[in-house]
Amino acid sequence: MTEDEVFEQAVDAALDSMRDREPFDRERLRTAAEVARPWVMAQAQEQQRKHAQQMASVEFHRVRWTAEHPVFWRWMFVVVLPTAPMVIAGLVLRVEISVFLTWSLTALGLSLATLWLSGKGSWGRWVARGWSIIGSGTSMLTLGTSFALLAGWAEWGFLLLFALGCLGAMALGDAVATVLPTGEVIRAIEAADVALREWRAAVLELGVLPVLRAEVRSRETLPGVELRYRDAAGLQKGGSLIGHQPVPAGRRLADLVRRLDGGNFALAGPRGAGKTSLLEAFRQGAYLEPRQPLDLVVMVAAPVDYVPREFVLHLYACACRAVLSYVELVHPYARKRAGRRDLWWREAPDEAVTAVRAALRGLESIAYVRTHTGEASGKFGFRGAEVGYKKSFSLAGRPATFPELVDDFRTFVAAMAAALDPERLVIIIDEMDRIGAGEQARRFLNEIKAVFDVPGCYYLISVSTEAQHDFELAGVGLRSVFDSSFDEVVRVDYLDHELARALISRSVEEFPESFVALAYAFSGGVARQLIRSARAIVRQEQGTPLATVAATLIEDEFDRVCKTTADALTAAQTQEDVTGLLRVLVGRGVEDLRGYRKSIQAAYDGEDAAIKNLRDLAAARVEFLAVVRDYFTNDLTEVVPAQVDALARARRYAGSNPVTGLALLQEFSAAMPERPAPEQSPQ
Repeated sequence: MTEDEVFEQAVDAALDSMRDREPFDRERLRTAAEVARPWVMAQAQEQQRKHAQQMASVEFHRVRWTAEHPVFWRWMFVVVLPTAPMVIAGLVLRVEISVFLTWSLTALGLSLATLWLSGKGSWGRWVARGWSIIGSGTSMLTLGTSFALLAGWAEWGFLLLFALGCLGAMALGDAVATVLPTGEVIRAIEAADVALREWRAAVLELGVLPVLRAEVRSRETLPGVELRYRDAAGLQKGGSLIGHQPVPAGRRLADLVRRLDGGNFALAGPRGAGKTSLLEAFRQGAYLEPRQPLDLVVMVAAPVDYVPREFVLHLYACACRAVLSYVELVHPYARKRAGRRDLWWREAPDEAVTAVRAALRGLESIAYVRTHTGEASGKFGFRGAEVGYKKSFSLAGRPATFPELVDDFRTFVAAMAAALDPERLVIIIDEMDRIGAGEQARRFLNEIKAVFDVPGCYYLISVSTEAQHDFELAGVGLRSVFDSSFDEVVRVDYLDHELARALISRSVEEFPESFVALAYAFSGGVARQLIRSARAIVRQEQGTPLATVAATLIEDEFDRVCKTTADALTAAQTQEDVTGLLRVLVGRGVEDLRGYRKSIQAAYDGEDAAIKNLRDLAAARVEFLAVVRDYFTNDLTEVVPAQVDALARARRYAGSNPVTGLALLQEFSAAMPERPAPEQSPQ
């Protein structure tokens, strides 16, 4: 079953399951699914890969009797069968020996030439196939004619009977192979059927249904302050792209890759903004155009403690394995052909076979250098002469130097990009922002950028916001290694309310707006935290009021704030007395959050910067909980996106910059006259 058929069946099944929804516009929903097709199919990429592997296994077992002896069958079809008619005809017709030799040697010469051509590429295999078909047909006709002449039968009657017998035998053989397959074929077919069902289910449940739910939800709002939802199974799908919402940064990055013929692009943004999720979605094809072929993507993580040569070795090995995995998905027979030069009857693109062989050589050359040795000997005496020659090879562990390794890697990547065109080769280096933007990050980039700028290859690298700042300074004449390494820098921002709403609507059906806003406020615009907050909400019983759900989340967060701060104080290396602050954290109470925040701020007035920062972080996070409790009450009849965006922004700062966080919370509360504002934030 093809990808198109699986997708269409999933769309039809999803539309049939949603017929009772109002409003229901079948054509609009089908169009939305078609537009989101790359994202949909990316959800089930692993299941698709598994199905392709199982189908390749089925075909392999069906032709195993020929695959086990490829040289024999090549000689049989290309040389023996085309040559045999000339030999048989010469013997039966009793032609002159010169004519007999001419016919036989000519047929043998053409057969050997065709055998040589069969190993020279796709066109040579097509010539060999045609020659073997002609030779097989000629053999049947010659044998039929010869038997007819020897038996004294009417020549054409026997030929007809012989031809029908041959066709019947072939049909019977196919029927027997289909009806009575071997045990290995049966097991392979059963495994392929299971893989197909899993693929279809993944496309439907992880791809099409979330897209259609989001499309329906985008045109309606669900008011209410009681927890109601129809289905929240999508929140339990760990590890899938259902936790990633397509964002403008991803679309811009995809547009750059689509328009440019290679390049180096940085993905910048604060920690937690979703850079890794975006790159993972890009790897799985979520940002492709509809019906665009999959990219070959190599994804590695930048090491915190790195050695340039070891990192390039790791990148080289990952690239080789990615090529093998990609070719196995797109051209399942190529890897088998790469290992068996004589499987000429099983078609696979020469480019794919070349890529597989290059990847296998690359994996071997990473660890070893092949050395060849030869030895000749001779002996002469009265009884005759003896001459011998011995040839062998061994694998020596002489490691390549770093420049040699870089050159080998660039050659391999360039060859893969050319061989797989129009499919694109993308190399992703994630989590480089863990190194930061200081001297260590600059040194790392300076040493590995030797592998950049390969024609036809795209490098996508996640960097910190400080690196983006250095890149932008090049516009005023302050050049840096970041500016010289990247063609473009794309910024990833936190989710806003609209994007968060779209993400939750893919995972939860018919979720009220007030609860979406509550999950978003607690997440601070971080996609992973948004899913966690939504899971915490749906764990409550349906029908629970908004204020009660908010109180549960507040209590859980309050407990984490106090415990983590107390643990950090206990582990802090300080000579100052923090007993008072620890006593406040231990004797906590959630009833008066603002009073508790004041107690935290007053519990320590020392000069230790680390302790003061812990104190202020705890105070800001507690103040955030107080504002959330004031805002998310059972009287909340309308969610204003700008207000919720402001609250989520304050949440982010409360966890990283407490002074700014408290100031933002003060502004938010001041805009709500009925809600008391917190006191001036500490300076």
